[in-house]
Amino acid sequence: MTGARAVVRGLEEQGVEVIFGIIGGAIMPIYDELGKSDKIRHITTTHEQGAIHAADAYARVTGKPGVVFATSGPGAANLMTGVANAYMDSSPVISFTGQVATPLIGQDSFQEVDVRGMSDPITKHNYLVMNPEDVPETIRESFHLAQSGRPGPIVVDLPKDVQMGEFIWEEDSQDEKEFEGYEVDPEVNEQDVEDLADNLLLAERPVVLIGGGIAQAGAETELMNVVEELELPVASSLMGLGCVNSRDPHFIGMVGMHGSGPANKAIAKSDLLLAVGTRLDDRITGNVEDFAPNAEIAHVDIDPAEMGKIVQPDFPVIGDAKEVLTYLHEQVEGRGRTEEEWWNKIESWFEKYSIDAKKDDSVLKPQEVVRVLSELTDNNETIVTTGVGQHQMWAAQHYEFTHPNQLITSGGLGTMGFGFPAAIGSQVAAPDKPVVAVTGDGSFQMNIQELTTAVREKIPITVVILRNGSLGMVRQWQQLFFDNRLVETLIDEGTPSLAKVTEAYGGKGISVAEEEGLRPALQDALNYDRGPSVVECFVAEEENVFPMVPAGAANENFILGEDDA
Repeated sequence: MTGARAVVRGLEEQGVEVIFGIIGGAIMPIYDELGKSDKIRHITTTHEQGAIHAADAYARVTGKPGVVFATSGPGAANLMTGVANAYMDSSPVISFTGQVATPLIGQDSFQEVDVRGMSDPITKHNYLVMNPEDVPETIRESFHLAQSGRPGPIVVDLPKDVQMGEFIWEEDSQDEKEFEGYEVDPEVNEQDVEDLADNLLLAERPVVLIGGGIAQAGAETELMNVVEELELPVASSLMGLGCVNSRDPHFIGMVGMHGSGPANKAIAKSDLLLAVGTRLDDRITGNVEDFAPNAEIAHVDIDPAEMGKIVQPDFPVIGDAKEVLTYLHEQVEGRGRTEEEWWNKIESWFEKYSIDAKKDDSVLKPQEVVRVLSELTDNNETIVTTGVGQHQMWAAQHYEFTHPNQLITSGGLGTMGFGFPAAIGSQVAAPDKPVVAVTGDGSFQMNIQELTTAVREKIPITVVILRNGSLGMVRQWQQLFFDNRLVETLIDEGTPSLAKVTEAYGGKGISVAEEEGLRPALQDALNYDRGPSVVECFVAEEENVFPMVPAGAANENFILGEDDA
């Protein structure tokens, strides 16, 4: 058996059903074998970044590793932004890259780059496979490592002669083995959880802060058992949105730089903060010295490296969120009480700090676009992807997320251009669910070429573009903190009609500039099932995202508008 055949067979044995990628010279032997497989669907994208963003979203929606193929040199290099994105958001993506033949490595050969060196700081693990007989074990290890403990990306670099070399496949090469150093201790320290429970019961102003780790652990039910038992207010990071239904009375909003007033105020005034499945990064904490200044902090995370990295917890609990919350509920069951004074205070913040946009019939407001979209897709099934920028925050603030993994976005790396290919991957992962990408004119054009992929594969996704003619988030900062010096952020000149560009690719394109036409335009696009549809919404060009925490400020010192800056 050749190394190339072993790659395909190994992927089949792992249950891989879909691969995203682009063929090239150094990976041709693997593609030749892939063409003989009737078990794996391959989706050819237009750019490798489109492939890996699609695979990333596929992994988040299915809970299984997403798989990417790319050739050597520029093909592998084009993956790196997506690898870093998966690393920052703990997504299990496995990239297989072709490489020049082993005798040519290190000679600056044609289309040679040091894939291991490039990917080393942004992967959970990576491999340069030097012998074909190592392929089966490498694939098995890759899938195990990508999914175990805290998920993350793997890169497997395969020289061309290794792909073509022959060996004898040993049937027991797929036997289960232990991987010391990668196993998470399955036993949660029960005393740590008991101490947490005792202090949680004593707290007068408790708040729960959740992140994407809740969805990864499948712990939303266990979370709500604790929340409802103790009547706890719940705030969420961007990545945790949907793990608690946004309509649930316990949910107080997103926290952080563009978080809700009630969420940021509640954490600032809390006396105990229970953070679960979040790494408490700078977008969540604001000025870390002023983060939850009056609270004892309990931090639950599966990754020991996150303990004390940014915020020093008083009660560190290392373990799987589902297991920890299950035991925590056992400890507090039947002992709950409602802190009415605390809840009354939180309710007063809801009355004081509204995020509703001011009505203006002369222009289409981006917040209104998201709100109407949320109404039209109110079926608990729709998956929403976003790029990065103002539109991402408007989606987070105004779309009503109701279930885990409903929002697929770039949180840690903040990758513009993520949303559209992520919508492709999401729809492939869940073909029976509606998928909508909310993006901006800047983000959409970073991977607009994937319209080819969506048209060719007849992928029925809806793209809603909030077109404001600028790189809006940077423009907002320039307006507020750089004396309105708009340096290189206005992009409307030269940008064509994105609806017409979509039509040229073979998709459905719609433009709308007034609120009156918004609802029928969105509904028309959502009903289109023969490929991608794009609704280009010409929105208020100088609309900004508020609330906003200025750089270096405490989260509770957010601003509500331009006059506060």
